[in-house]
Amino acid sequence: MANGGEGIPRLLLIADGFASGRTELDAGTIRQRTRALVEAGVPWVSLRDPEADEGTFAEAAPTLAADLRAANPDVVLSVHGRLDVARDLGAGLHVGRRGATLAEAVAAGLAGPVGVSAHSASAALAARKGGAGYATFSPVFATRTHPDAIPAGIDPLKLAAERSGLPILALGGMTPPRAKIARLVGAHGAAVISALLFAWDEVRTVRQFLDALA
Repeated sequence: MANGGEGIPRLLLIADGFASGRTELDAGTIRQRTRALVEAGVPWVSLRDPEADEGTFAEAAPTLAADLRAANPDVVLSVHGRLDVARDLGAGLHVGRRGATLAEAVAAGLAGPVGVSAHSASAALAARKGGAGYATFSPVFATRTHPDAIPAGIDPLKLAAERSGLPILALGGMTPPRAKIARLVGAHGAAVISALLFAWDEVRTVRQFLDALA
């Protein structure tokens, strides 16, 4: 899985704020839109909410996971940072600055993919050597979620894809045209937050992303 991308879908929705909400959307709306997006064809969802306390996250995650699996039994589920929740849900884990380390996640033998956030080619390479199955690379473009972050651009994304040997998912300011560019330079796929959560037409937007990443 680590090198070929087997079992790693090309489109990842990061359900940011699903438990406690975001400035623009309350948690209930995020959960409703996440389910609608899975019904529209999103193949992979990661549950992310760094602002939620452990109890709030652990309470919201099983209900949303069950809803998403009801919408699509084959949906791939991951959890950002919370190893215990990932294990309980039979999901993968996305390792970040908080929570479990990559070594702990790999050792846990989780049912879903284990990945990391990378911001350079060297970090992506280190992740592969550490046993990660994929990496997100960010921010490629200016992003609504982290407006102060300086975009890396396409060339560092291409370098990470070439040198790491990992399936790399481009993250940050993703739109269908930008996702297509990311694929053309070697990214495995795209990880998306705002362009999906704020989509006016979920079915059309998901189809545009899937077509761009094909």
